[in-house]
Amino acid sequence: MTQGKIHDINVLVVGAGPTGLTLAVELARCGVTHLVIDSNAAPAVGSRGKGLQPRSLEVLDDLGVVDEMLAHGTTGLPLRMHQGPELTVELATAGSGPRPGIPYPDLVLLPEWRVEQILRDRLSGLGGEVVFGATLTSFEQDDAGVTATLDNGETVRARYLIGCDGGHSTVRRRLGATMAGRTHADQYFLVGDVRVAGLADDAAYAWFTEDGGYLAVSPLPQADGAWQFQANVVPGLDGSVPEPTLEIFRELFAARSGRTDVVLAEASWLSRYRFNARMVEHYRHGRVFLAGDAAHVHSPAGGQGMNTGIQDAYNLGWKLAATLGGASDDLLDSYELERIPVAAKVLSDSSRGFESVFALRGMRRFLRDHLIFPLVRRPAVMRRLLTKTNQLSIGYPDSPLTVAATERHRGPRPGDRAPDARGRTADGTPIRLFDLIRGTDWTVLGFGPETRGALRQLEATQVRAHLIVDSTAAANGFASVLVGTQARHLFRARLGTLILIRPDGYLAARTSDADVLVDYLAGVLPRGARRTPALV
Repeated sequence: MTQGKIHDINVLVVGAGPTGLTLAVELARCGVTHLVIDSNAAPAVGSRGKGLQPRSLEVLDDLGVVDEMLAHGTTGLPLRMHQGPELTVELATAGSGPRPGIPYPDLVLLPEWRVEQILRDRLSGLGGEVVFGATLTSFEQDDAGVTATLDNGETVRARYLIGCDGGHSTVRRRLGATMAGRTHADQYFLVGDVRVAGLADDAAYAWFTEDGGYLAVSPLPQADGAWQFQANVVPGLDGSVPEPTLEIFRELFAARSGRTDVVLAEASWLSRYRFNARMVEHYRHGRVFLAGDAAHVHSPAGGQGMNTGIQDAYNLGWKLAATLGGASDDLLDSYELERIPVAAKVLSDSSRGFESVFALRGMRRFLRDHLIFPLVRRPAVMRRLLTKTNQLSIGYPDSPLTVAATERHRGPRPGDRAPDARGRTADGTPIRLFDLIRGTDWTVLGFGPETRGALRQLEATQVRAHLIVDSTAAANGFASVLVGTQARHLFRARLGTLILIRPDGYLAARTSDADVLVDYLAGVLPRGARRTPALV
């Protein structure tokens, strides 16, 4: 960047973590001019958030990076849990693999720096880039846009500014937006990436001690032998808390695990934090938006933080593109209406999880040791806990973008996530429904040959139309066809059903009347919209 230069773009993204990069990739796919800046001098290091939930993997599939995420990550790493030095249970963290409608059923362990690296590479492939060492110092907004000033003297003029700059967000602070909620002040957590010798790397390990101590180590996939280390510490009588150092890590490991044969070395990243459960009241402030940790911070229990930010960005990105293309500005109001309830539930659930697992004393501690820990040894209970955190059940039934169903039906409702389905093209080539809906467009599915006329009518509104039939003979020359019964069974769709799917993969409407969809699309599509090709 050049001293004094003035940039004129559509969107300024502040922060190049997973949230900001996801948003930038979506904007680049849509052809929206944007700039990503980050105050760090170089890409962040450290494993930090290290798990991608099933719904985030579906988002990353749509963005064209899931295969690389899976190649660099690992699934099914068991957790060997100890009470004191005694191994009490080995917990499974994966199910039995893909199942109908859910192509990525399991949590993928992957250090956050790798997630960012893969997203940056994808952004670069789409013609975008991240400018590191560029710090936002101030901004002002008016009816037409936002004027931002950087610490190097450059000015950025953008139609919209998005704060994806984390829990200590400059954008949030400049807005004067406060985070309401709670800080768990009774304990701190030390975390870092270290090398570990003497432990088998086929599992993660956790120890809970009688005095309330907690320690965990987890091998990181394809990270040059690094493990993530976590431990809680209680402030001293004077309020002091130890700094995270390799020597402190060694002392805590020996004391809490009882293992003197394990060697910790070469700390590449060290950090300290308290658990917070806080969020802002609004995500939109005129032409400035907040996303990810800039909008909500919470306990890492359940592995929700990075994933919630990724999905914030995925929700906002297509709406920004549509509005910039001529759709009503009201579309952007749906961002916080849809995502604030999600964050509120994540805060509530993760706080309960934190209090259940990390209670230092009292009844919660008793229930943890004598009820929760024995229960999670049961595979059915563990599977249920994993299902509660996979984010596949997130939906927007009360959104202004959701059309209430006009007919009684079973299966996914308007506002629910669209399941994947397997089938084949008219020439017999295997294909998934996610292949058909991948990209930046609205999509309509017509179930049965009787929907061909409705689909052709809807294609004129610039949505992608796909015919779902049981046999090749029923396709009758329609341009885009999914042949097979799985989609109809998963959607519980009667013949003649039309399902409209948003660019982010959620059902907007379900009806047998094409006019309902034509009227709906007239209110949400940009004026003079032209369909963009799906990117792979």
